[in-house]
Amino acid sequence: MAYVSRKHNGDKVISFERAGLLWLFNFHHCQSFTDYRIGMEIPGTYKIVLDSDAEEFGGFKRLDHSIEFKTVAEPWDNRANYLMVYLPCRTAFILGKVD
Repeated sequence: MAYVSRKHNGDKVISFERAGLLWLFNFHHCQSFTDYRIGMEIPGTYKIVLDSDAEEFGGFKRLDHSIEFKTVAEPWDNRANYLMVYLPCRTAFILGKVD
């Protein structure tokens, strides 16, 4: 079962947790978001495991796959933790736990 932690109509952003992964979608046609806060239940360090903006999918390579996203132990969107991400417009990506 998936837990939708963010569904923001104005930002056109959806995020949810499923199968130990964090799924992120920015459907906005022109607005990218820097340091976008996403609620996350399981603490730890996460990395990109799939990126729709990657070159092999015809994307613009706007995400740095070497970045590790570390959760902060403060509640956000009814989740125990949060992490901050860059969400380019018209992209989807998945974060997987590495530790």
